[in-house]
Amino acid sequence: MKRLMMALIPAALMTFGSVSFAADAAAKPDCADKQKALDDANAAAKTAAKPDLSSCKDKKGKDKTDCEKPLKDKAKEDSKTAKDNVKAAKTALACCKNPKKKGCTP
Repeated sequence: MKRLMMALIPAALMTFGSVSFAADAAAKPDCADKQKALDDANAAAKTAAKPDLSSCKDKKGKDKTDCEKPLKDKAKEDSKTAKDNVKAAKTALACCKNPKKKGCTP
């Protein structure tokens, strides 16, 4: 009887363990849309960091400086906004992959 129990308990545990593993694999959410949003946010952050100064290239001296300053300031603001969007997208992707992670809402 003791040998029978010693054989049945590990067999039962392995069966339930594999069922649990299969359920975890099937329950993984599809985070492709969140990954695409992160990729788009990263691309937007790269382009936002560089101001388009082509409209000021024909000017010289103080006029050129006065022309470039607002464009650079706007690029700086756009860059900050883009970085915030990247951070939000990273958080959303992390929460999609692991909903139990700290800071994720259920």
